[in-house]
Amino acid sequence: MMLHRLFLILCLWLASPAWAVPAMWQVGQGKRQITLYGTIHALPKGTDWLTPQAAQAFNRAGTLVVEIAGPSDPAAMRAVVMELGRLPTPVPLASRLPDELKPKADALLKAAGLPVGALDGMESWLAALTLVQIEVARAGLDPAAGVDVALIARARAAGKRLIGLETARGQLALFDSLPEADQRLLLASAIADAGKTVEQMQGLVAAWGAGDVDRILKDFDDASLSPELEKRLFHDRNAAWANWVQAALKRPGRKFMAVGAAHMAGPHSLIAMLQARGIPVKRVQ
Repeated sequence: MMLHRLFLILCLWLASPAWAVPAMWQVGQGKRQITLYGTIHALPKGTDWLTPQAAQAFNRAGTLVVEIAGPSDPAAMRAVVMELGRLPTPVPLASRLPDELKPKADALLKAAGLPVGALDGMESWLAALTLVQIEVARAGLDPAAGVDVALIARARAAGKRLIGLETARGQLALFDSLPEADQRLLLASAIADAGKTVEQMQGLVAAWGAGDVDRILKDFDDASLSPELEKRLFHDRNAAWANWVQAALKRPGRKFMAVGAAHMAGPHSLIAMLQARGIPVKRVQ
């Protein structure tokens, strides 16, 4: 179940309703207002998610704020991945896994058309993400249809200012800096959960499309996520984004802030952190 959160972080989804009404909030007022919008970064083509109310908020904003202000150059991105995720000396993947998962790991690689040692040169976190991406690719998901990609294209076409809260290198570094024990926990989870992706994600995507934040929290309240991984992927990033929102509200300008939907749910969410600082947050969709 831990892989649920990893999928949301990577925004790799396998199904979506034809018409979606994702959750949306507003903070501030007048000319100092920020719309907060929970996103999914990859969707099947044809998903209709930009409601009239969301479109109006986006059109009124002079700035779009996203996690990463891409799209990144593919060659440059591959270079970063290779720099951060390659081991100086290959380590057999099997040696990093519990005995009961070794046969399934071999089967997954074989099904993907990869030799058994294909991931031996990768750090454990990159091997885990690679296995996740293989599963998603088999599901026919199109990252080019994601919410962020569409919003960034709209913002550039309209001449809006574009702000990235993080960089691709910074996001990958979150995984790269994890202790090896946590990286192997990710790797084991990626293998153990392989094959369950479609069923698990369909319910979560339905919750996103319905704007059901309570359901997202329930499905992603995962005790198997290590405290360190939880802290780095969610708590620390949410706190940094809350700092950004608090500072941005002191300056004139309407902004549309679109970040992963998992960051909007729960007691340590971006929404909850803003409210804890005394900043009123109004649900508007």
